[in-house]
Amino acid sequence: MKRETKEAIKKVVPANLVRLIRSRLNQVNIDRMSRDPKYQFQADAFEQGINLLGAFWEDSGLGQSCRLVAREIEEAGIPHAFINFAREGYSVHSNHEFDEKLTDTYRYGINLIHINMHEFEYVYHLSGKKEWKNHYNIAFWLWEMEEFPKQWIPMINQLDEIWTPAEYVSASIRKVTDKPVITIPFAVRAEADPAFDRAHFNLPEDRFLYLMMYDSTSISERKNPRGVIQAFKKAFSPEDNVGLVIKISHVTEQEQKEIEEGLAGYHIYFINRMMPKIEVNSLIAAADVYVSLHRSEGFGLVPAEAMILGTPVVATGYSANTEFQTDDTAALVRYMLVPVGKDIYPYQKQFLWAQPDVTHAAALMKKLYTDRAYYLKLQENAHAYMTSDEVQSMPAERILKRWKEIYEDY
Repeated sequence: MKRETKEAIKKVVPANLVRLIRSRLNQVNIDRMSRDPKYQFQADAFEQGINLLGAFWEDSGLGQSCRLVAREIEEAGIPHAFINFAREGYSVHSNHEFDEKLTDTYRYGINLIHINMHEFEYVYHLSGKKEWKNHYNIAFWLWEMEEFPKQWIPMINQLDEIWTPAEYVSASIRKVTDKPVITIPFAVRAEADPAFDRAHFNLPEDRFLYLMMYDSTSISERKNPRGVIQAFKKAFSPEDNVGLVIKISHVTEQEQKEIEEGLAGYHIYFINRMMPKIEVNSLIAAADVYVSLHRSEGFGLVPAEAMILGTPVVATGYSANTEFQTDDTAALVRYMLVPVGKDIYPYQKQFLWAQPDVTHAAALMKKLYTDRAYYLKLQENAHAYMTSDEVQSMPAERILKRWKEIYEDY
C-alpha cells in the first residue's frame, strides 16, 4: 500500500481501529507461523558469525536501535553480515550510515532479527522459511509493558533465544518462555552538528526551551504528550521567559490544532517534519531540557541521547529508562501504576503502566529553570555516566560472550 494512501486512511479512520484491523491480520499469520516445525540449528552449515537484519535505512527509533546493535557487533570483532529490511510504510531511505556495509546474503550461522513483534510474522513469512532454516535464530525485541501479550507467544516457537536492551523488557518475556532471554543494553551514541543551531530551527536564542518529541506511530497514549503539556502549563505562565518545542511526526492536522488551542498564549514552537538523525540530535542539543512523561518505555533512546548531548532530562521514573537514569542523572517524576483502561493495540486494558504525577513534573521543570546548580549537576552527571568506558564497552562484551557460548554449546 502506497504511503499516500495510508496517510489518507489515517485521516478518516481512528488510529486504534487501524491497529485493531492490523492485529487481526497479524494473528492469522502468527497462527500459521506457530504451526510450522521449528528449524534446527546446523552449526557446521555456515561460517561462524552473525547476520543482523533490521531497518538500517530508517531515521526512526527502531532504525537507530538497529544501527547501535550493528556497531556493537563490529566492536566485538564478530564476523557479520548486515541486511536491511525495508518496513512497509517506511520505505524512505533517509539514513545512509551503513549503505556500503549492507548485503542480502545470510552468510553466517546466527541470525539476529531486529524487528519488533507486531511486524515479526511478516518478516518470517517474507524470508523465514528460506533464510531461517538451519540457522540459530535470535530476535532482538523491544517491549514496553511488564506483561507480554499472549497472542504473540506462538512466535517464540520459531526462535532459539531473544535479546532485549533492558532487564525490564527481558523480565516481561521470561514470564512466557523458558528459552534464553539475554539483556544487551545499548551503547548509545549521539552526535550533533553545530550548523543545526537554534536559528536553523527558527527558535529564539534568549528563551529557556523545553523539548518534547513523539511519533503517533509509537502510540501517543504511551508517550503521553498531553502530560507534558499539562505539566508545562502548571509550571509556567505565558509571561515567563520559557518556551515549549514540540517535535511531532505522523500527526493529523486536527491533532496539531488541538495542541495549539490548548497552549494558546504560550510560546510554542512546532516542528512537524521528518529529519535526518543528526538533525534530530542537534535539536535535542539546542534545547535546555528534554521532557518525557511516558507511561512506559522499552529503553528510552531519546532521553539517553539527551543525556549524552548535555541536555538535562525530566522523565517518568518507571520502566526501562530507570536502568540508566537515577535521581543523580535525571529529574525523575513520581508515578502511580494504573490499568491501561482500554485496549490500545498491542496493549490490553488490564495491563499496567505509569500515571506520572503532573504536579511533581511541573515542580522539576520549574527547578531546572530556576536552580542553576541543580541544572548543572544533572547535566554533568548524566553526560559522565552515559559516556563512561563501562557503559560504552559493556554491550559489545556481552554480545561477544554470548556468541562464543552459543557456538560452544553446539
